[in-house]
Amino acid sequence: MFDIEARIRRFFSRLRGAANDFRDSDQAKRATSKFNEFKSSDQAKKAASKFNDLKSGDTAQKAAEKFNDLRASDTGQKAEATLRDLRQREPVRKAEETAKKLLHDLRAGSGSGDSSSSTGGGGAPA
Repeated sequence: MFDIEARIRRFFSRLRGAANDFRDSDQAKRATSKFNEFKSSDQAKKAASKFNDLKSGDTAQKAAEKFNDLRASDTGQKAEATLRDLRQREPVRKAEETAKKLLHDLRAGSGSGDSSSSTGGGGAPA
């Protein structure tokens, strides 16, 4: 049970370190610049317009209706109940909570500060 949590912590610790290293690199700065240029380009604006047209089209509306019908069906209800039961199991719930905490720390950009004390240290590399 604790092995899963420890593995998740080590994984997110390595991921956080790699993300911090990448964020400070010249490659990341160039990628950010290119992305911002693309975001303000005519090509991106056309793509956004096409996406909005597709999202509000008849096919998208029909797909949404079919999805809602599937969720409301007996099979959909059984699948939802099974998933809910699975997520309530202690090992799965604890692993999910640990992953959420570490992901929150990663998104917040915290280095080895607060998150290492709450997860029992940075952990040894796997």
